[in-house]
Amino acid sequence: MKKYANEFKVGLFVIVCLAGLAYLLLSTGKLTFGKKGYNIYVVFNEVAGLDEKAPVMLNGLEVGKVDDIRFSYDENETLIVLKLWLRHDVKVREDSEISIKTLGLMGEKYIQISSSKNSGFIKPEASIYGKPYADLDTLVASANMTMDENKEKIAAIAKSMEATANNFESFSDDIRRHPWKLLRKSKENK
Repeated sequence: MKKYANEFKVGLFVIVCLAGLAYLLLSTGKLTFGKKGYNIYVVFNEVAGLDEKAPVMLNGLEVGKVDDIRFSYDENETLIVLKLWLRHDVKVREDSEISIKTLGLMGEKYIQISSSKNSGFIKPEASIYGKPYADLDTLVASANMTMDENKEKIAAIAKSMEATANNFESFSDDIRRHPWKLLRKSKENK
């Protein structure tokens, strides 16, 4: 009898551990078993390392996930089509801006849907074009090009700042040498 009691305890322990593991997988694995929702498709030129199961955010709130990533071959270009799964209660406006963003310090990518005003809603299984991804290299190159174009403006601003600094320095020198001027001015203003 004692032999069966120990086997029962071990069996019960294994069942409890498996149930806990299943709960953890379902709660943190972002699995969508039994959850109602619909799919839309977003077309990008590049996805910059975005993975399947990446979160989808609507105005900063998580509302779905990337369900699938596929290539689409056109005569002139290769596109990437993302299949997004969205919760059934979420509606995306037709002229919303859909872009790829970076989350946190590790650089995890996610889809950001920025909703707009005064338009209809995307129907399930509809396709929409995403905004091109702007990575750090592109932004730096753009900033360098802008700086080259505006060198004269930057030089004029630098000269103006230098003149202002010189004026402030002479003003503070004068106040240090003649502090009573500041006191007399403040009394005259009262």
